[in-house]
Amino acid sequence: MFQKTFILFLIFFLQGHSQKIEKKVGAYQITKESFRVENRKKIAKQVFYFNESGKVLEKIKFGRHHYNKLNVIGQIEQFFYKDDELQLSKKYISGCKSCKFYLYYSKYEYDGGKLISENVFYGQNDSLFTSTKYVYKPNVKEIHFNSSVCYLNKYDDENRIIEQNQVYENKIRWKREFSYSETYRVDKFQTYYNDGKDYSEIEIISYNSDREIVSKERIREKSKTKLFYFYDKKGIISRIEEYESFGGSDDKLIYSTVFKVNRKVKHIDKSVVAKLNSVLLESD
Repeated sequence: MFQKTFILFLIFFLQGHSQKIEKKVGAYQITKESFRVENRKKIAKQVFYFNESGKVLEKIKFGRHHYNKLNVIGQIEQFFYKDDELQLSKKYISGCKSCKFYLYYSKYEYDGGKLISENVFYGQNDSLFTSTKYVYKPNVKEIHFNSSVCYLNKYDDENRIIEQNQVYENKIRWKREFSYSETYRVDKFQTYYNDGKDYSEIEIISYNSDREIVSKERIREKSKTKLFYFYDKKGIISRIEEYESFGGSDDKLIYSTVFKVNRKVKHIDKSVVAKLNSVLLESD
C-alpha cells in the first residue's frame, strides 16, 4: 500500500515540478519509527533505501515543520555515486501542509580520494547556497564553512578524533576532547561563550567486542540521558531505548525507536552491516 501511495505522490509531484525525481529503491529498505513510551504516540518516521554494498540511496522523512502528520512526506533526500564516491545529493523539502517542495542539491569534489569541497545550490535557479571546504594536514582536518567559521579536528596515530574545536573569527567558541579505552569513548564538551552559563556535557559511549554501540550516556549539569542499543542476529540495529533523569531522580524510559528491515536477510557482510548502522544511527 505504501509503495502505491508513494508512486502516486511522485506522479503528482512531477506534474508540478520541472525537476525529475527518480525512485531510488535499493536492495534494503529499512523503516525507523520513534515513539513516546508514555502513550505509545508515534513522533517520528523515516524510510531508508540502501544498495547491496550498504550505501544509502534515499532517505524519506515524514512530517513537516508546521504540519507534523506522519502520513505526509516532508523531505526526500537522494544520493548518487560514481566509482564508489558520493558525487551528488538532492534534497526536496516542504515545511507546511500546503507548501510546495523546494529542491536543494549538493555537489562533492575529491582529491586523491579525500573530500575537499561540498557546494549546496538552490534548485530553482542553480545559485550557490552554501560552500564547505576541507583542508587536510598531518593528524588534522579543517572544515571551513565560510571565512570566519571553521571546525578544527585533531586525530591520533590510529586516526581517532581526539579534539574538535569550533573556531569563530580566530577564537575558540567550543571544544570537544575525546579519550578512548578498549570498550569506551569519552567526549567532554566545553564552551567559551563567556555568558555565565554552563553548557558543559560529558558523553560516554560503550562498545561490545564487535565494536557495536551498546549504550550512550550524556551527562549535563542538571540532567542525564542514556540510550541503550539492541541488534538483530545479523548485527543490524533493531531498537533503541532512551531514558532521562533530572536532578538525581531515577532513570525513566521516555522514548523507544524501532527499525524494520523489509527483506529476509540470509547473509550479509559485516562491512555492509556497519554502513547500514552508521546511516541509521547518525541522528542519535
